[in-house]
Amino acid sequence: MLCFLLGSAGCIRIHAQQPVAAQPLNASVSDIGTTFVFSPPPICGGCLETELGFQSVDDSRYVPGIATLALPKGHTDFSLLANLLDSELAQDRRVAHFGQRLDFLLRQQLVSKGGFEFTAAPQGTVFLRGTAGGRVGASLAPQYGRGKNLAVLNLTWTAAVGVSAANPRSDYLTLFDYFRTLQARGTALFLGFQQEVTAGRQTAAVEQGLVIPFRDGQVELETAQLNLNYGVQAQFQARVIVNWGRVFRRASR
Repeated sequence: MLCFLLGSAGCIRIHAQQPVAAQPLNASVSDIGTTFVFSPPPICGGCLETELGFQSVDDSRYVPGIATLALPKGHTDFSLLANLLDSELAQDRRVAHFGQRLDFLLRQQLVSKGGFEFTAAPQGTVFLRGTAGGRVGASLAPQYGRGKNLAVLNLTWTAAVGVSAANPRSDYLTLFDYFRTLQARGTALFLGFQQEVTAGRQTAAVEQGLVIPFRDGQVELETAQLNLNYGVQAQFQARVIVNWGRVFRRASR
């Protein structure tokens, strides 16, 4: 996944006009993008949400984009994820092109009670060039929020459709983020941990970030230290998330 996707992963829940109500804490979690985890709760029914970002990992630069569409009922949404621009150094020359994969994720909320949310999310990847086949798998995502605190866990397993050196047979990810809001409307700091086991190799990473909400959207900033046990890579991400369903509903009034 993009960090990414998956990394990553902000339910936009600000809906103003009257006095602004306090934003729910889970508004501080990206639906798919910047953070290691994605938010368990699907976006609002019938809404369309987009995420556009910038990602830097050592000398590589990416522009990830995500579109999420929710069904009108049923607590279900569907996301398409892609790197709109992939720019990397190759033999002292920078090469830029569209990303080489598309990721699809279907998110279905199974439990929502008190501060606890639980979601199952089947997912798939199609490689566009360079690697044959794709990947299929699923995530289980519990989330618990209390007061100003929120903990989110993603457990993800995927398998190769067409095993190769570039497409290992299995990939297991453990992703955890902890958020703490600073203000009533959802400004939050977060810390995260990632563990990946793929082709018999285990890697770990940590992240730190800030979520800044605005009307019908939010900005996310994140720094991460990847591959801690093999040689640290520095990552920076910035992302803007907009819930167009909220915008259109307000405009139609």
